[in-house]
Amino acid sequence: MKKVLALLILVAPQFLFSNYEDSLKGYWHGFGLIVQIKDCEDKICGLIEHMFVEDGEDPKLILDENNKDKNLRTRTLIGSNILYEIDKKPDSKKTFIGKIYNPEEGKSYKSKIRQLDNGNLEIKGCFAVVCRKVGEWLPLNVTINNEGNRVAELAKPLAIF
Repeated sequence: MKKVLALLILVAPQFLFSNYEDSLKGYWHGFGLIVQIKDCEDKICGLIEHMFVEDGEDPKLILDENNKDKNLRTRTLIGSNILYEIDKKPDSKKTFIGKIYNPEEGKSYKSKIRQLDNGNLEIKGCFAVVCRKVGEWLPLNVTINNEGNRVAELAKPLAIF
C-alpha cells in the first residue's frame, strides 16, 4: 500500500499538468489580433493569423517596421510569432513562462500566461522583476465555411452589463 501511495505522489503531478498545456493551444482574440497558439518544436508559440485593421487597409501588407533587428523590418506581422519560447509545462501556479513580442515597440519581454477560471488567457508582460497584466485573450472557434474560408467566432458569448 505504501508503494502505491508513493507512486501516486510521484505520478499525480504529471497527470494534473500533462493536459494543461493543451488548454493554451487553439485560436485566441486579443490586442486586435487572432493568434494561433500551437506547438513549436519543444516549446509553444503564438502565431499572428489575422489583424483587425481599418477599412481599406490590407493586414497582409503591415510590416514589422519597428523591429530592433533591421533585417526583420520588411517581414509581415501576419505569420510572425507574438508569443515564443513558451515552456510546455506550467509552474506551480499553472502559469506558462516565455516571451512576448510587442510589434509597436519592436521589443520582446518575458511573459507569463495562465488560463483564468472563465476560460480566457491572462497575458502578463514583465520588465526586470515587475510583471503586469497587459491583456486578456478570448478563446475562438475557427471553422471552414462552404466557400472554403476560415471563420472565427468567440467560443463563449460576451457578457454585457
